Amino acid sequence: MQDDTLTGTVSSVDISNQNNLEKLCEIGERLLKKPVSRVNLESGLSEPMENKGSNEDALTRFAKILSLERRFREMKSPHTKTKTAII
Repeated sequence: MQDDTLTGTVSSVDISNQNNLEKLCEIGERLLKKPVSRVNLESGLSEPMENKGSNEDALTRFAKILSLERRFREMKSPHTKTKTAII
């Protein structure tokens, strides 16, 4: 996810005052609610993808995939003490 519309102090990585952090949290919340999108390589513009849900949904799906991958690797590892089943 990215937001190319950031301007002013919210676009700076060096400004970490309370006001700026609160604005960034608000921007992040709005980004989560937006539909999943990709950059069109021909136009350079971000375009929503059909039937992919919101960024929040996509991050939840990704987190589940990462969690399953971690469990799978732990099961295969000779260093893991307990072998739990993948649910």
